[in-house]
Amino acid sequence: MAVRTFTYTFTVVCAGEGRADLAQVENLIDLSMQDLVYDDAFIAALDEKESVTIQVTPNFGKTGG
Repeated sequence: MAVRTFTYTFTVVCAGEGRADLAQVENLIDLSMQDLVYDDAFIAALDEKESVTIQVTPNFGKTGG
């Protein structure tokens, strides 16, 4: 069985000052991703018949180029 891995990066930009609750932000992103793996259109777009998992990995302190 061939495993296919797709890696995406997205950036959250906040215009104002504040103190983010990064644990809660990560939790909310994780919940959204869990909903996505149950979306029939998402699974169909991947052409997947077995299973799909999504891992949320925070990159705190890293900057994009």
